[in-house]
Amino acid sequence: MRSTFRVLFYTKNQSIKNGRVPVMGRITVNGTTASFSCKRDVPLALWNAKGNCARGKSDEARRLNQDLDNIKAQIGKHYQYLSDHDSLLTAKKVYDRYNGFGDEVHSLMEIFDSQIEDYRRQIGKTKAESTYRGLVNDRKCLLHYLKDKLGVEDVPLVSLDLNFIKGFHNWMLSVRGLSKSTAFERVNTMKWLMYKAVDDGWLRKHPFKKFECRPEYKKRPFLSEEDLQRLLRVKLSYNRQRAFRDMFVFMCFTGLAHADLKELTYKNIHTDSDGGTWLTGNRVKTKVPYVVKLLPIAVELIERYRDVREGKDTPDKVFPAGNRKTMEDSLKRIGEKAGCSVRLSPHVGRHTYATLTLTKGMPLETLQRVLGHKNILSTQVYAELINPKVGEDTDKVREKIGDMYRLDC
Repeated sequence: MRSTFRVLFYTKNQSIKNGRVPVMGRITVNGTTASFSCKRDVPLALWNAKGNCARGKSDEARRLNQDLDNIKAQIGKHYQYLSDHDSLLTAKKVYDRYNGFGDEVHSLMEIFDSQIEDYRRQIGKTKAESTYRGLVNDRKCLLHYLKDKLGVEDVPLVSLDLNFIKGFHNWMLSVRGLSKSTAFERVNTMKWLMYKAVDDGWLRKHPFKKFECRPEYKKRPFLSEEDLQRLLRVKLSYNRQRAFRDMFVFMCFTGLAHADLKELTYKNIHTDSDGGTWLTGNRVKTKVPYVVKLLPIAVELIERYRDVREGKDTPDKVFPAGNRKTMEDSLKRIGEKAGCSVRLSPHVGRHTYATLTLTKGMPLETLQRVLGHKNILSTQVYAELINPKVGEDTDKVREKIGDMYRLDC
């Protein structure tokens, strides 16, 4: 016997707000029912309870009725599929399939967990452990949001829309108190996941593509030119300390991160026809290519350690970079001894290169290529730090304009 099936719409009058009420739906199959929100509202006076639709021919009424017809048609398709494949058909099964849960549909946490597992397998090969940990933390934050705001631990991919990502972004800033830069990065993670879902055929279109937010990065510490000179002149008693100082100085004049320095081999070093020395490679963290033409001090440091590395277990590596934590501890003491104005760390070396080169006139687009940034927004952070550069460039404009413009009265 064929199942009885019906879809009707009604309003939730007890939830009236500013004269508008939510529109609800109800699926009935063989005496079983499943109610759901249509995620739309309507002026109470505009609703036709007998017709299960909005009355009149206003633009709002036509749009709402068109949306409701579409919902009813979609539910009908899922009912038809299930009635052909399931002998124990219920309203909940129809609703679950319409809402995105079923044998052929996928959820947000499903694709998140899939990507996390993929990153875990690639740690030490094509992915850095820090990137994996960041993805795990992004998942934890998303799960808190689902539980706190929606009362669930997962949602179907097909239910995601702009309102979801807007709500998640606002919740991170307000309830969680995260910085704009952290919220921006986590929104980007969600956008990346949706691109993966589209590529894998789990979604027809990207639900968050039009959502935009901007980061607000904290000022990044860097060494002044005076600090660099102090660091170069400081007397160090131990070879290991001198090695850490030299590697840090190399980062200050190449922009390499610690992970990139650790993986640097002589295969990354090239000499052009004019005798210039270059570093080329892909960043460990992002796999984005970088290219650096070396300054004389960087070339000198490479040659200093060429003989030291011979006979070691890893003779192809340029520097004895070792463990990041060990390097950070040693750099802290070296910086204090040298009298540097900021605490030394591997990232300070990268920041120092960026600010130093911008100050000396390197274009932002060139610096993006050297640092291996995916997005120029990441590079622009450094431009905001260079107040002296702004002053110098303004002085140049002033010299050209001079007294050309004056108020006559």
